[in-house]
Amino acid sequence: MANLIITGMHHDITRKRSIVTVRWDGDDEKTLGLVVPFGCSMDNAIEEAMKAVRALSEELSLISVKLPDYDV
Repeated sequence: MANLIITGMHHDITRKRSIVTVRWDGDDEKTLGLVVPFGCSMDNAIEEAMKAVRALSEELSLISVKLPDYDV
């Protein structure tokens, strides 16, 4: 099982949202920013990050990949 390491948290007071930054344990090239509830504290960052990972996983399971529309 892969693990994610929380490497930072940013609170955007203008947009009233918080973002937790994570990286894959063992692969520093893989990083991800996850939106969590505004004002999230470090005490509940793991729980909120896991909720965000599950929601993203569900969204990605239904996504398709395509090329952009462009004129030739």
